[in-house]
Amino acid sequence: MKHLRTLLAASVLFASAVLHAQAPNPIWSYAIGNWRNGPVVTISPLFETTEQFTTPQLIARVKQEYPAFQDITDIDIQRFATVEEGQESRLILKGKYERRQLQVDLLEAPDVPAPPTGTK
Repeated sequence: MKHLRTLLAASVLFASAVLHAQAPNPIWSYAIGNWRNGPVVTISPLFETTEQFTTPQLIARVKQEYPAFQDITDIDIQRFATVEEGQESRLILKGKYERRQLQVDLLEAPDVPAPPTGTK
């Protein structure tokens, strides 16, 4: 009976270790700079990340990847399960700031060229 309890405990520990070792779920995020009162509200493109990254880590990433955010200190991060939710949120937020008569700089991701489809 003692061996059975030990085996059961070991199985539970192993199962929990396996669950924690799985890759985090992908999510989509964007950053908002100068979001409290402008004068120019900056909204980053949507980018893929995972649930494991904290807000300070994502802010550091945004400041590195998007030069428009380098000197902004008032930054917030929004997170979404799908690209569609994220894109819709960006557009709605842009409209809300424009109604407050704040200028909005809605950054777009650079177009990625399509890979060649064949040879001539």
